[in-house]
Amino acid sequence: MGLFNYVRVEQELPLDATLKTLNRNWRDEEFQTKEIEENCLSTYILRDNKLYEEVIEGHYEDKTKEEIQEDNKKYNGWIRLPSLHNQKWVVDKKYEKFRDDYTGTFVFGCVVNGDTIDGTDFFPDWKAVVVDGVVKTLTILPEYNKYSSKDRIESQLKWEAETMLHEKKMRNPVYRFYFNYYVRVVENFGWRATRLCTKLINALNWLNWRGIRFIVKVLTPR
Repeated sequence: MGLFNYVRVEQELPLDATLKTLNRNWRDEEFQTKEIEENCLSTYILRDNKLYEEVIEGHYEDKTKEEIQEDNKKYNGWIRLPSLHNQKWVVDKKYEKFRDDYTGTFVFGCVVNGDTIDGTDFFPDWKAVVVDGVVKTLTILPEYNKYSSKDRIESQLKWEAETMLHEKKMRNPVYRFYFNYYVRVVENFGWRATRLCTKLINALNWLNWRGIRFIVKVLTPR
């Protein structure tokens, strides 16, 4: 799927007849786009027909011993790369910048899930045309995906049931020993083996293409 950017809508959105019947507060929805500049989970804001960007400045610092212990407790001790979890992002400043330097067109959308197994999941999209940070047009795309909520809800219920069963089994010392010292060990070994194989394949690809071409280039008389 890759990365994306967020769009926060703080103004009225054009809706079709179907979406108007949903009676939702669209300002609370989480919109995403892949069409505004680099996709790096930045947040853009549509307000009063103007485009703003939420700018966050900060730094990384080491977590305290208590915070690391809390993380281990939260993830039940199952952190594959502890070094990535030993630091935290600390926000120094957050502000909004009017993007009067941006001119372009982008599509953004959200997911509206049905509440019941007989409901419908909607995936509406909107298109914004922006000139020097000012929204010239904001329209809903007439064609967007709609799916039955049945498969999603049934999968969610199945996952919740399996989670509850696992938590119940973990109260048994035999199963807990099996899970912690067999299942996790095998999964961790498989994950590390996969990473090693990927590195090996990347190295072979480099040798097969860039490495060999470089050697041939150096040794070929000019």
